[in-house]
Amino acid sequence: MTTDPSRPVPTTVRWRLFPAVTIIAIGALLLASNLGYNLKLFEYGNWWAVLILAAALAPLTRAVEVYRARGRLDAEAAHFLLCTASVTLVATMFLLALDWATWWPLFVILGGLYTLVPYRRHCYRRGYRYGYRADDDATIRH
Repeated sequence: MTTDPSRPVPTTVRWRLFPAVTIIAIGALLLASNLGYNLKLFEYGNWWAVLILAAALAPLTRAVEVYRARGRLDAEAAHFLLCTASVTLVATMFLLALDWATWWPLFVILGGLYTLVPYRRHCYRRGYRYGYRADDDATIRH
């Protein structure tokens, strides 16, 4: 395990397997419903919000990858965790049929937390742009 912040975070298949299997399972459940199987999950009014919740798996997976590669919670991992929290909050609002007029200040709080995490500035300072090192610009076609 390395703690060198200049080292790029590897994308491993192992940590991407869980979100992929989850999305495949959701697709299989939707297909089973369309084929006439009576699934109790789809009788719930806001079941489709589970699809939004599944979208939170991607940034969560990336946060875990960054944390495992660096051995600490840095700005990049915190950014991905805040992305996960944002998507989860939206899904929860729909799943529980919460009143947006009451709970909208949670999004303001998340916005404040985003400003505390210098993700973009931190990555540019390290020489990264869009996940690539600045040295690699010669090999990247824009």
